[in-house]
Amino acid sequence: MATISNDNHQKLLIYMLTFQLQYQLLFGDAIYISGDSDYFGRWSLNQAKRMQWNQGHLWTIEIPIHDFQYKYFASTFNQPTNVEWEFGPNRLMRTTESSHIVDIWNHRKVMFQCYNPQKYPMLISGSTLDLGNNIKRVHMKQKQDISYKKIIANVIEDKVIHYQFHVKTKKHYSSSIMSLYLDTAALQNSNLSFSYKNYIVASCEGIETITKSIYQLDSHICYGYVPNDKTDFNLLKDYNVHTIVEFSSQVDQPTYSVKFGDFNYHTVNFRSNMNENYISRLCSFIQLLITKYQVIYVCNNSLSHVRKYLQVYKSLGISK
Repeated sequence: MATISNDNHQKLLIYMLTFQLQYQLLFGDAIYISGDSDYFGRWSLNQAKRMQWNQGHLWTIEIPIHDFQYKYFASTFNQPTNVEWEFGPNRLMRTTESSHIVDIWNHRKVMFQCYNPQKYPMLISGSTLDLGNNIKRVHMKQKQDISYKKIIANVIEDKVIHYQFHVKTKKHYSSSIMSLYLDTAALQNSNLSFSYKNYIVASCEGIETITKSIYQLDSHICYGYVPNDKTDFNLLKDYNVHTIVEFSSQVDQPTYSVKFGDFNYHTVNFRSNMNENYISRLCSFIQLLITKYQVIYVCNNSLSHVRKYLQVYKSLGISK
């Protein structure tokens, strides 16, 4: 917070935002911050604000509180030339409180939130390390009627984040698999809400009415329970999945493949022979289906069993 005096010698309080970015540059270069507001000259390089270098290659600056989009760039210390902008969409700042903002070059802060007035235990899974790499589910925090999870995403490695909300009640419900695109054009044109300081907010209105669950292991394998009725199969169509692999738990169940309407249905007796050769051949079979159909749905009436089987596939590296 800073103070200034007006013409009547009255002191006015100016609430400030402190920005911090750690980035090592060559001697003679500097980090600048630019934005779309009048304060920055609406992306004018000449009105971009040079940040102050500190020990440990920490760059800092104080800026009066206002709403604006911004990005960092590296350039020469005396005057911006040969500008190197950071990757990713514009950052957004919306707050009325003095704040200390710690940003990371080529990264964006993302907050996933779901409307949860019942305050059920909520989890989230997704395609980034912070979201469990589609292998495990991560617990979300609760604030009032909102469940949320904050992460920091690398916009180069995580151009698209696939994520799914899960709620635990007497039954287990899950949202559909959603996607957050962190490339500049897709995010700027999306309907995402930007509403919490400089976090990208990806929201889900609520999942209390969703009664069917389809989980995603990676971009090629979805999994869940064995489909039993027309509603189940229509849900698979909505996910654009038309190839089903059912792991049978019955010893006398034969292995076979049939064409079932729009679906290719493969039943596999996984318990008939658990030796190394059989597992290897089964993994090759799954890989063949992925090569042919791109996306497959693996199912069993025990989710704990199907997850265990899929971990065998992952360990053998069949799903890329």
